[in-house]
Amino acid sequence: MHLIPRAFIRHCSALFAGIALAAAVAAQTFPSKPISMIVAFPPGGGSDVLGRAVGKGMADVFGQPIIVENVVGVGGSLGVLKASNAQPDGYTLLAGSPLELIYTPLGVAAAKNKPEDMRLAALVGHTPIAIVVRKDLPVNTLDEFVAFAKKADKPLSYGSTGMGSLYHLMAEKALQTAGARGLHAPYNGMAPYLKDLMGGVLDFAVVPLVGPVIGAIENGQIKALAVASSQPLARLPKLPLASATKGFEDYQFSIWIGVVASAKTPESQMAAVHKATYTALGNPEIRKIIETAGSTVAEPMTLAQLDAFYKKETVTATAIAKSIKLQPQ
Repeated sequence: MHLIPRAFIRHCSALFAGIALAAAVAAQTFPSKPISMIVAFPPGGGSDVLGRAVGKGMADVFGQPIIVENVVGVGGSLGVLKASNAQPDGYTLLAGSPLELIYTPLGVAAAKNKPEDMRLAALVGHTPIAIVVRKDLPVNTLDEFVAFAKKADKPLSYGSTGMGSLYHLMAEKALQTAGARGLHAPYNGMAPYLKDLMGGVLDFAVVPLVGPVIGAIENGQIKALAVASSQPLARLPKLPLASATKGFEDYQFSIWIGVVASAKTPESQMAAVHKATYTALGNPEIRKIIETAGSTVAEPMTLAQLDAFYKKETVTATAIAKSIKLQPQ
């Protein structure tokens, strides 16, 4: 039997106590240096606009700079991977959405991130989504679209931000509900497929109702048939709810943007980011930027509520992908 020297035990105890003390001090002083806020899409998009807005507000709360970095590629997966692979200490955050966090791993074989790699620290805003068509497609309502799609002699073409993206799955869900066929054209970002929709290259699309899309609707460059929301939009009050059309009663989706961190981030740092984000969202200047971009500022949620929300979003996305027999490509 080998006895462990008391001096060694005292040394280990002191070492562990020192590590615990250092961790506690780090938590109390967080943040003590600039924070990186990764955006997984190009500048100017919803994640970028809202990420920069809330980052500005959080920087004021923390007294430390928030440096926004656009890391683009593989449907947003590269940005998520950079955030999830960073030291899980709260100093690397992601202005994330369900597009790259949940949907890209479902439809893009090259995506190596998984939803469970990350954790929501706060929700920033929600953006409603609508079904729109080219301006000369002979339909003006969702009912007419369903009838037209059923009898069309060829599949209706539609664009999305990529295989397995929310816009792809929502379009397929609409076609499935209509009992019609579609031809999917994946694009690298929303701007290119919005341009082709306005140019008549595509028949329809599912799009977020953000600045350029609302402008195209109001200018008559595309036609909006219905919004996938539970209530009408103040900006487009005459746009019907998709849920009012038979078969589309559960067709309610929105894009959310949140502040996200590695799932391994300590609870104390998560709590600090959570508090700072919602404090920032209480700033009228920050709220105005978010609302001007076409989004609704999210109501505060606890970390436990956010965990449940994120899990539910993941389950819903997986069910939709399974219902249309989506295979990663």
